Amino acid sequence: MQRANLAWVGAAAVGLVLASCSTAVPTGTKGVERVGAAVLRYRGPEVEAVLGYRFAAANLGEDCLILDLAMTGATGEAVEVHRSDISLLTPSGEAVALPTQEEFGREFRRLQPLIRRSTVAADPLDYWLGRMPCDLELFAAPGEGVAFDSVTVNDRRVCAGKLFFFVPGGTQRGTYTLVIALPESEVRLPFRLGE
Repeated sequence: MQRANLAWVGAAAVGLVLASCSTAVPTGTKGVERVGAAVLRYRGPEVEAVLGYRFAAANLGEDCLILDLAMTGATGEAVEVHRSDISLLTPSGEAVALPTQEEFGREFRRLQPLIRRSTVAADPLDYWLGRMPCDLELFAAPGEGVAFDSVTVNDRRVCAGKLFFFVPGGTQRGTYTLVIALPESEVRLPFRLGE
């Protein structure tokens, strides 16, 4: 009998320790938690997303802010996210849209070294085990693939890729917010550069 009680107490203690080992830290923005030094996770009614901004934080002054994003559906319903639904709010409050594939293509040669460096600096964003990986495919290197103006996610697949924003005056210190306007909700992922 005493051995059974000890086993139960031991199991409860292990459970308590494991429950308290979460590295996620609430941020003050509803549905957003910090899961790494430069990684945020959003959980909302339509989608879940993980944003990596390590490269942007280390490269202030660049006129192209590069972010890593992974997105999946939160329910069994498919959610289509259009390029025009994604924007970046700068510290001054200016909204910067994603460039078109044509704009990206014109700047690609100049961006290639940045893209390579951002790939090396990227944090892993694979937070959903068992979901089929796919590419965001909002941007493609000229002559290397096809870019689409939207991506569809559901709870069986997770799409990941880079987002590019041409920031007038270059990336400065301050709080930026990645905004994704969805049919029934809005994703807001605020992150601070230059800390």
